Amino acid sequence: MLDNRLIRKSLLGPFLTLSILLFCESGFAAPDARALLKESESRHRTKTQQYAGELTVVNREGKIRRKGWKSFREGYAGDARNLIRFTDPPEVKGVGFLSLSRSGGQNPDQWLYLPSMKRERRIAAQDRDASFVGTDFNYEDMEEFDHEKYKVALQGEQTVEGYPCHTISAIPLEKGGKSIYEKKILYLRKDILYLIREDLYRKGDKEPTKRLILSDIQNIDGHWVARKMEMSDMRKGSRTTVLLKEIAFDKPQTANRFTLQNLNREGGD
Repeated sequence: MLDNRLIRKSLLGPFLTLSILLFCESGFAAPDARALLKESESRHRTKTQQYAGELTVVNREGKIRRKGWKSFREGYAGDARNLIRFTDPPEVKGVGFLSLSRSGGQNPDQWLYLPSMKRERRIAAQDRDASFVGTDFNYEDMEEFDHEKYKVALQGEQTVEGYPCHTISAIPLEKGGKSIYEKKILYLRKDILYLIREDLYRKGDKEPTKRLILSDIQNIDGHWVARKMEMSDMRKGSRTTVLLKEIAFDKPQTANRFTLQNLNREGGD
């Protein structure tokens, strides 16, 4: 007869092997913040994107201001080039904004064109916190989010507007250029890995200073896109809503669209 100790060892060996395999599998299956953001970028990256936008600003007293613009983008995230041209009302018609990404994770180069001046004005580092043409977006908010410029960590899960989401903290890295925010909390829809909320914290704040909500998410030509974006400023008690229309993806852009020469051209494209 076999010794009881040998029997126990023979049974214990396979059990330990199975436990180790299960542990390893569960470990590899556990989501990682960087991997999730990379996969999100891979899924939603497009060559170009353009749309017409209706922008509404509502201040604390309920006063409403409306603006219209056209937006063009080439590239995505860390290699994006953006041009915005305001179309109405008359006092902002022709105002243009150009943002060009820079290598090495540096802050993008940004310029604002004012028809009254007949020339562009470069956005300096100290102006990154200034309001973008009277909205609740500042110039840093106009940048494409690039996860490579942040230290990211998975914080857990949370349901937002009925959708289960990964919650990810993003803390700016020094090499990523100066940021006005101490951290950002991202809410990534688990089913399509699409960002639907972003909480923005200034230094020392325990509650979000601002919050960006992306909603009315639709699939257009095989690409998921939020047709509504709302930025709320918790301190000011104001909000800016952007509605996207005439959305098109991967449409070739003119050769000189993302240039200072084109930005300075009265009326723009």
